[in-house]
Amino acid sequence: MATRITKSKKQPRRSRKKPKFSKVAVTLLLLTVLAFTITMIVVYVRTGGVPDTLVTAFYAFAGGEAGFLGLIKHSDNKYNSGGSGNAVG
Repeated sequence: MATRITKSKKQPRRSRKKPKFSKVAVTLLLLTVLAFTITMIVVYVRTGGVPDTLVTAFYAFAGGEAGFLGLIKHSDNKYNSGGSGNAVG
């Protein structure tokens, strides 16, 4: 007689919540700023100078990204708050 291997009941998978895009973007942005800052410190220690235009452009870009993400978050909170606030109507 052949023995049958029966599968035990599968346990339901725990559904993982996907992280929101904005949280992932902010985390990556902060890590990128940290890495850039450390790199520029190393460049300064080795050469005695840093490329000012590159630093200005990078921090302008990072600040703009953070500002737009903040604006999106503010808009979501303001217009999707479920009736609280100064709604007219």
